[in-house]
Amino acid sequence: MSVRSRLLITMLVLMAAALLAAGATGYLLERIALERAASAQLDREAGEFASLAANAVDPATGRPFESTSALLEAAIQQRVLGQADGVLGIVANKIEWTAYTGVELRLEDDPALVAEVTKHISAQVTTQGRLRSGDHDYLYLVMPVRAGGVGGSALVRATDLNVAYRALDATYAWYAVAAAIVALFAGLTAWAVMGRLLAPIVRLREAADSIGEDDLTTRIPVRGHDDLSALTATINRMLDRIESLVQGQRQLADDVGHELRTPLTILRGHLELLDPTDVDQVKATRSLALEEIDRMNRLTDDLILLASSERADFVVAAPISVADLTDETFELVGKLGHRRWDVDALAEVKVQLDAQRIKQAWIQLADNAVKYSPADSSLAIGSEVRGSEVWLWVRDNGPGIATAERSRILERNARGHLAIASGSQGRGLGLAIVTKIVTAHGGRLDIASAPEGGSIFSLVLPITDSKDQVG
Repeated sequence: MSVRSRLLITMLVLMAAALLAAGATGYLLERIALERAASAQLDREAGEFASLAANAVDPATGRPFESTSALLEAAIQQRVLGQADGVLGIVANKIEWTAYTGVELRLEDDPALVAEVTKHISAQVTTQGRLRSGDHDYLYLVMPVRAGGVGGSALVRATDLNVAYRALDATYAWYAVAAAIVALFAGLTAWAVMGRLLAPIVRLREAADSIGEDDLTTRIPVRGHDDLSALTATINRMLDRIESLVQGQRQLADDVGHELRTPLTILRGHLELLDPTDVDQVKATRSLALEEIDRMNRLTDDLILLASSERADFVVAAPISVADLTDETFELVGKLGHRRWDVDALAEVKVQLDAQRIKQAWIQLADNAVKYSPADSSLAIGSEVRGSEVWLWVRDNGPGIATAERSRILERNARGHLAIASGSQGRGLGLAIVTKIVTAHGGRLDIASAPEGGSIFSLVLPITDSKDQVG
């Protein structure tokens, strides 16, 4: 059973229970109110009869009653009886007076009631009681009359509660019909509303079904601002992370296959052609093998760094003085090759960054500049605040990079025409590492042409808090 069906059934069960409880409570309270009203009516009639008997004067003639029978006749004639009411006049233990013609409830026709009320005729006080007989549920009142010390006479008044209940039963039968219609309408409305509310879950399931190894790009449209919409956005972010991880795994596999295959092939080729008896050839092969092993070590380190760049702790930022970082980097780049190094500018600012990672990226850019520039040429590094960003750059005077090549050389394993023209065997991972580091800081890598020829590679980093600027 679907979630939608289970929710609807649960709602309908709770609604039915609430309607049933409300109806049952109302019905019971109405029955109690009817019984109390009937009892109060009988008590009022007992008071009226007692007043009539005490005056002993016939209201119709203004003369005293001639007998107990006349008193009972006058009392019965004064009663206005409803559909559920009946009355008897008993004289000398015999029924002498009954309700007038047209009264539906004929007490004299029920022997059980007559026997019951006869028991209370000789009582000294008015007696109220209840009797169930057949289809009747009587609430009765026996009002004894003692004339001249002689008993055996009484006015009997009774109400059949079952007759009063019929109107109540009809009312609550209509209540049941109305409750069923309301429940049906509510169920249909809830079915439609639940379908709309649960639509994001259906889309989540369909999206999950459509995601496969070859397609991780499917995302679920986010509509509204409720909890399910928030869940949809969370699932989309999770899919982004999964896609990024899968792409990273694929890229790592491609990198390993691409980067490590060449040195292994070189090693295998030289070892296959190696003449163990030729000492000079063995020494040369040994030297080449060690170089290739060192290159594979560097490749492995780079691949591990690229794989770890997806981790949350890849960058550990702290307040760092950019001027100090520039000076430290300048000391290190001077050892990369025979080049004349200068500092173009110093940014007197503190920013939140991982000094070790930024220095690693900066030195990588400097290393590339050394590779692709003539010997004894002039290179420079610098740092500067531009608006809400700090720029850290390396400037070379090499052949420059065409605009069309600038985006391609940032890809892993890709080398621009600059590397090809220089005959360099660059690994193709350096700029990918730089890009990962600067992106992890929320920045970007900018490539531009130098005014006097060559290129400027810049690490562009955001200044998260302008209050950190110190000059």
